[in-house]
Amino acid sequence: MLSTPTCITTHRATLEMLQRAKVFFRFCSRLSKRVPPPKHTRQKHLLPSSLGLCRARKKTGNFHSWPITICRRMRTRTSVQPPVQLGQEIDGLLATEPPHDRIVFVSAFVALRTILRLRDPLLARFQAGCQLRLTVGIDLGGTSREVLQELLRWNCEVFVFHNPIVRATFHPKIYLFEGRNQSTLILGSNNLTDGGLYTNYEAAVRYDFDLPADAQDHRRIIDPLLQFIEPPAGATVHRLTQQLIDTLTARGMLPTELEARQNRRNQAARQQRPAEQAPANPFLAVAVPNPPLLPQAIRAQEPAAAQVQPQAQAPEQAPAPRPEGGLLLWRKTLPQTDALQVPEGTHHVGGVRLTQARFENPPGHRIDQTTYFRNLFRDFQWEHEGGGHRDQEHTFVPMRVFIRGQDYGIRNFEISHKPSGEAGQANYTTILRWGREFTPTITQENVTGTVLSLFETPDGDAPFLLELA
Repeated sequence: MLSTPTCITTHRATLEMLQRAKVFFRFCSRLSKRVPPPKHTRQKHLLPSSLGLCRARKKTGNFHSWPITICRRMRTRTSVQPPVQLGQEIDGLLATEPPHDRIVFVSAFVALRTILRLRDPLLARFQAGCQLRLTVGIDLGGTSREVLQELLRWNCEVFVFHNPIVRATFHPKIYLFEGRNQSTLILGSNNLTDGGLYTNYEAAVRYDFDLPADAQDHRRIIDPLLQFIEPPAGATVHRLTQQLIDTLTARGMLPTELEARQNRRNQAARQQRPAEQAPANPFLAVAVPNPPLLPQAIRAQEPAAAQVQPQAQAPEQAPAPRPEGGLLLWRKTLPQTDALQVPEGTHHVGGVRLTQARFENPPGHRIDQTTYFRNLFRDFQWEHEGGGHRDQEHTFVPMRVFIRGQDYGIRNFEISHKPSGEAGQANYTTILRWGREFTPTITQENVTGTVLSLFETPDGDAPFLLELA
């Protein structure tokens, strides 16, 4: 994108300098029709249209001094995630002023958490007069019933695309922001999910158009996409209604949001679980950024379910190797209080305080302990904990535990989070409670001074591993 104003006048001295630069003559292209040249001149050299320069003519070895116009033109760039999160780009586009006249999202899979994340800014634009349209797919159980119910409440245009032929999966991802003077189109692999917008490995191309200068390019690129952007109702496309949701639900074509999340976890577990005597996994886990933590008011709108207590596993009698493939998420040297080693008559905290501990994730950036752990365990079912604190909530997370090389099996640890515990002093807000059954083990082992490491693992039964060594 040029940093110059939309139109400036360039005179003879600059044009003569450009004439001597061979690189300009290698990239000559079609003529701009904005400023017609003198009729008596003969075409010799062109300035690159990618810079939006109107054509110049050569006569008797010199360029004419009549002014030319430099105009901004379509810009194209690629975006690769996770280094660049598409969700942040969409947030920036939704904050653009003046606001867009039309916003269109097309996605094969849509997650409830993601549309709740985008709901307020999208509906603010919609209520201000922006046309809002979404085209979503329901193939492979990628979009839940709760997603469609939420979108129906928006009262905007929503279309559902589905072909019953199994080999014909609806799979496009398109994000279009159109205004009177500018338009942005993003085409890529990113679904309208937290994975697609924040954590998955994705690639996209972004087109920025200046209108009306880029109207021809805009039509050339947008027109083939109209079957998804402006889908005509027909055999494979239906306008979203309550009757359609009821019909799809009765046919078993819409999972609940909880079922959709569990299906994704089960699929990942099947892919990762090695067979007996299998060789070591040649791939290593690499950290990726997390999506932003949803505000508590929005988190409360996610579907709740009863906690599923994992079946306890007996510890190994002999030291066992730690499972492979773990990704380090946090590490801390345990003080006496976290290890439950306190003087008689003194009350301990009952667990490990999940503090910052100078831990960096990603490298070079220390974690914000006030939100880091709540976001880390965001996929588990949180509920109000009760007591005197309205903002205190908890969940239960299955973790495999190793203490000094010995496997203590899978334990279901309670994670409690209280945002008000920070109190403006950078205090911890989250604690992992050892629990009534495991507290005697921690007390007996006396893990004071050991290094506690928390890992994320590909194990579907226990996605986290707690190692004390």
